Amino acid sequence: MLGDILKSFLMGFVDLLRLPWHIFRWLQLETLKERMSSLMLAGYSSEFLCLVLALMTVILVVGLFRHSFLRRTVNGLELFNGRIGQFACWFALIMMIQQVLIIVMGQIFRGNELVLSPFGLVFSAGELQWLSGQLKLYNAILIALAAAYTFIEGGHVRVDLIYARLPYRKRKIFDLVGTLIFFFPSSILLWWFAWPLAMNSMFSQRPLNVWSTKASWRGFKWESSGTAEFTWVWAFKLLILFFAALLVIQAFTFLLRNVMALRETEEIETHPRLDRGEETLPTAADANAAEST
Repeated sequence: MLGDILKSFLMGFVDLLRLPWHIFRWLQLETLKERMSSLMLAGYSSEFLCLVLALMTVILVVGLFRHSFLRRTVNGLELFNGRIGQFACWFALIMMIQQVLIIVMGQIFRGNELVLSPFGLVFSAGELQWLSGQLKLYNAILIALAAAYTFIEGGHVRVDLIYARLPYRKRKIFDLVGTLIFFFPSSILLWWFAWPLAMNSMFSQRPLNVWSTKASWRGFKWESSGTAEFTWVWAFKLLILFFAALLVIQAFTFLLRNVMALRETEEIETHPRLDRGEETLPTAADANAAEST
């Protein structure tokens, strides 16, 4: 079993080198059904996982020899997740405004529909029951897309019994080991289970499951609930997939950040604040100075 795992991991490097060729061959498939069926199976295959792990390994090895590359990679990936999270935060405001409008229209004006029509031009019109259900989608977007951003800034609740008492380097080793044992596997498993859920919800095909080895794509489906409320079931399941992808990226970024912290002579902030607009990674001394100011 260990030999098969090692062989698959090494094949990931080969597939990484041959990735343009694989994409070219996929584009050469004759029908859309063949392309989509191939894509359905590739998204959660062991080959795809090994290719991603190979890419991460290459970045890590290059970063160990080129410190500037490691620093730019951490900054870039955290900025990527941060910008997505900051965009998702606007849905909290949209959710609040829409909820207020629903209450005003339903409780004060006793209406059943909310119409946006400035100067007589109708931009949107929806029943209050539909719009009330739509608030769940905004909440799901906020959670799924901003979770990685919240982790970057240390906003998640954590119960600490030992961590705070450890010296700086031991805390970094603790974070490094925790990322490899818990953060990475849980994020990958979430992607693995979310992929067939999202694909079955969006597309009409032979039903996928985590053990599927065959797929037969037939068309677009866009699963709905069939009720009067907001019915985009496929959107919620797709958000789980985005949530898993952003967490995988953040797990890798946190791994690189801790590797870099162990190589640095100065202490590096574990959870930087992206709203500072800094071009370089903040150190712990910078954070303490900012807090005292």
